[in-house]
Amino acid sequence: MRIIAGSAKGHRLKVPREVSRPTTDRVRESVFGVLSERVIGAQVLDLFAGSGGLGIEALSRGAESCVFVEQNRGAVKTIEENLKKTKVSGGQVVQKDVVRYLEGERNQYDLIFADPPYSDGLRDLAADIVALTGWEKWLEPDGFLVIEREAAGEVPPVTGLELVQQRDYGRSRIVIYRRLS
Repeated sequence: MRIIAGSAKGHRLKVPREVSRPTTDRVRESVFGVLSERVIGAQVLDLFAGSGGLGIEALSRGAESCVFVEQNRGAVKTIEENLKKTKVSGGQVVQKDVVRYLEGERNQYDLIFADPPYSDGLRDLAADIVALTGWEKWLEPDGFLVIEREAAGEVPPVTGLELVQQRDYGRSRIVIYRRLS
């Protein structure tokens, strides 16, 4: 996995063993194509950050800051190493459960990425995250929420957010919402 564009273009990122399916270059390129100029100067939140690929791509493309939230200790270490390697600034890594982090979060973000583990047949974390109440607290007006989930499932509609795009890439589905102003 490599950074596609910006100041860290071409840098290869380490992927932690704990992350079995990092967001592919093709998917990241498509997501950032939709977000386009919204990335420059953005405050970004990368949930279930894994290797940090989405947030580091945003920082490389001109985002002002990115908070990476990941509960796995090995993945947190990998994100820190990837931030050093790419020399992007504005990254902060938080080791915490995503839901617990959001429950205490008081900041608003221009872009929020969420790439939870795929459904295990018992629980669909992507649907659980989207169903949380509070997106109006965490997302700036006209801000974007980008969810990567398994293509087989459906993401419920979110109150106060409009669906901008939903697209499948093999086994993955990218769902992009925008908060209404």
